[in-house]
Amino acid sequence: MIKKGGEAMIKTIKDQDYFRYSTLSELGKNMYYENLYSFVKYLNFEYPNFKYWYKALFKDDKSLVLGREIIICEKDFHIVGIAILKSDDFEKKICTLRVAKDYQRQGIGKKLMELSFEWLQDEKPIITMHRIKQSQFQPLLDYYGFKLEQKQRNYYHIFSTELVYNGILPEKKFLEGKIEILDIQKICEKFILEGNRNINDILEECVNLWYKREQYRRMKMIEY
Repeated sequence: MIKKGGEAMIKTIKDQDYFRYSTLSELGKNMYYENLYSFVKYLNFEYPNFKYWYKALFKDDKSLVLGREIIICEKDFHIVGIAILKSDDFEKKICTLRVAKDYQRQGIGKKLMELSFEWLQDEKPIITMHRIKQSQFQPLLDYYGFKLEQKQRNYYHIFSTELVYNGILPEKKFLEGKIEILDIQKICEKFILEGNRNINDILEECVNLWYKREQYRRMKMIEY
């Protein structure tokens, strides 16, 4: 079933409804704005500034900024999958692709990918992910012939690696990862100047720094 016009475009496949955020009514946008964030807010643990990035997708009236789209999959009035997309003069990208754990391996990821290709008008857009997600997404990426082209270490924060398929990431815009690396360098220099070259002491200090930063990120996430 496909509905167009004043209503949200809906495709119903196996009791799952797929639609674009931009086609929602003003009331619908206000409702889904919060619900979508609740669905993906755990990504703050992987990406330190995720909630600010999410807010920047929208204008004050909760409509999307130019060049952005969100494809939503619902079942029984619950969000079970989304794809956040970007299309501009510089790149066509699937920024976020998530399916609820209980609904994985049911074809939702494939349908979201195909609807993303359709909106982006590109069957090989860029997609990036945290390294820990590779095994989960690899079968889907292999199915569509996506090619791993770059591994970016410490891109969003220390001790993380971002995998890039079908392209490369631009020069780092976020400062947090760079600041953490500089802090670790300072720790190493401090230990060396003090004459302490015990690698275990250095590692313990570095891990303590990372742990404090991680706790801060989690507290900021709860504040949303």
